[in-house]
Amino acid sequence: MPTTSPVVVYLSLGSNLGDRAANLRRAVDAVAALSDTSVERLSDVYETRPWGPVSQPDFLNLAAAISTTLGPEQLLRGLQAIETALRRVRRVRWGPRTIDIDILLYGETHLASPELTLPHPRMLERAFVLVPLAEIAPDLMVAGRSVADHLRSLGDVSGQVRRLGPLRGQS
Repeated sequence: MPTTSPVVVYLSLGSNLGDRAANLRRAVDAVAALSDTSVERLSDVYETRPWGPVSQPDFLNLAAAISTTLGPEQLLRGLQAIETALRRVRRVRWGPRTIDIDILLYGETHLASPELTLPHPRMLERAFVLVPLAEIAPDLMVAGRSVADHLRSLGDVSGQVRRLGPLRGQS
């Protein structure tokens, strides 16, 4: 169900197959094209090591702040449709993918359903999420602490995350 006023939502986007930067550009453009949704802010692009037990290429990641009146489940369905359109195939958990779009935070919403958990349950453990998110929202409070504080608690992540610069070629 749509909300009556826009909600600020934070997303994490990643790609490690094909033209990774082009996949991110297409995904950001598609998010901006969702009904009643606008992209408010993007982090730089970061190259990151893959997460999980599957051997695979490095990712390009970024964080996005969007504004939307779509409800959490509607937004999730829209993001999954974007992933499908960009040829995301779900074969192996934490496996390689053309695009991955995760909802990190949906305003102040806390939700636990089979399809969606908010805030994202593993976001505070992952440098590839926290580094880009801290760039665009360092003072954002999550679980009683700022994103910047959560990032500091991970220690030195310089060997895991490398800043490449702004996403180029957006529409």
